[in-house]
This record gives sequence, C-alpha cells and structure tokens, in this order.
Amino acid sequence: MQVAERDFIKVVSNGKLTTHSNPFDEINVANTGLRVVGVDHLSKMLHWEMPVIANAIGTTTRTLERYRKDKKPLSKNVSENALELARLSTHGIEYFGSVERWNEWLNTPNIQFNNNPPKSVINSIRGRELIKRIINGLAHGFAA
Repeated sequence: MQVAERDFIKVVSNGKLTTHSNPFDEINVANTGLRVVGVDHLSKMLHWEMPVIANAIGTTTRTLERYRKDKKPLSKNVSENALELARLSTHGIEYFGSVERWNEWLNTPNIQFNNNPPKSVINSIRGRELIKRIINGLAHGFAA
C-alpha cells in the first residue's frame, strides 16, 4: 500500500480533507456531515465488515442504510467518530506497516486492554486515545 493510499482521512471524507488539512476545515466537514460512501470506502480499505465499522463509529448498519437511502449526511457525532477512526487507522498502519498487521494487532487480546483486544474499545473517545497511546509507546520501545 502506497503512502498516499494510507490517508484514510482523505478516504472517509471523499477527498475533502487529508491528514494535513487545516483543523477548521475538518470541523466544518464534521459539522456538515460525512457521506456514507466515505464510510463504505474506509470499511473496504480496512477490510472491516459494515457492522464492525458502524459500531466503531458509534452507530448501526441500519442507521447507515437509512442515511444512504435518504441521501443525507451523517450526524456530526458519527462524522467526528469516523474522522477519528480514519486518523487512528492511518497512525496504526504507519506503525504496523500494513492493514493486515494493524487488524491482527487490533484483534489480539492485550494486557494493556484488560486482556481484551484493542478493537473492543475503539468505539469510544477514551478507547481511541488509549490505542494511540499504546502505539506511540510501541514506537518508542515500550512493551505493549
């Protein structure tokens, strides 16, 4: 996977944002709402089933289908969660080197997560912060 393809912010926002976008642009896009098609693309690139990604961004597949059918943008909260998941995934894949290794780590029980897989907490702000902190620790030589 090329570096350009690892910009999951660009993927989930349908090209409106990148990992280097101005934070105010990201706020505006979240306030306006992402489209379900961006979440679909993110799901495919991460090799995640829709129920998994829906849970990770704080919604359900049924709600995503309703947004798709009504051609409406996602809520601000779901959009922010999707952007954060994309940012975290970009960070994780940069460290682990591939989507496959990122997913393997996310799905492996870990003592840092009370012997649960990291993916079990990815649907919360604090969980995503913890995942990022553990990855940063790994990058600096701390055991996870």
